[in-house]
Amino acid sequence: MQILLVDDNPLMQQVINSFLVSHGYSVAVAATGQDALAVVSDEVCRLLMIDMRLPDQDGPDLLVILRQLPGMAECPAIAVSGLGEEDRERTVAAGFDMFLAKPIDLDELLATVQRYVDQQASHTNGTQDCIR
Repeated sequence: MQILLVDDNPLMQQVINSFLVSHGYSVAVAATGQDALAVVSDEVCRLLMIDMRLPDQDGPDLLVILRQLPGMAECPAIAVSGLGEEDRERTVAAGFDMFLAKPIDLDELLATVQRYVDQQASHTNGTQDCIR
C-alpha cells in the first residue's frame, strides 16, 4: 500500500480511491481511526490522508497516535477537511504536512500525492518506510 485514506464519507472514499488507483497508486481505505490503526498494523504506507472529523476521533488525534508507531514518525500526512480554512491552522499545529479543503481539486490532490510519495520513495531507496 502506498496511501492510507481515512475518511468516513463513502462517496469521498470512492472518488479519491478510484482517482488515485486510476493513476497507479495503491490505496487502503479506512472509515475510522480504529480501522486505520488496524490497516497500518500490517501494511506498508508512504502517505497518510486523514479527514479532520472521524466518527471515533479527530484527525489530529489519530495522527498523533499513528506517528508514535514504529516507522511512522516521518510518514507524510495530508489533512482533509470539509470546513475549509477553519481547520488549516489546527492541521499545521497537529503536524500535518499539507492541508486540502473539500471539495478536493483532483489536480491538486494528484500533484500533492505525487510529491509526497515520490519524496518518500527517494528517501527510502527501496526500504519500507512508514511500516509497523
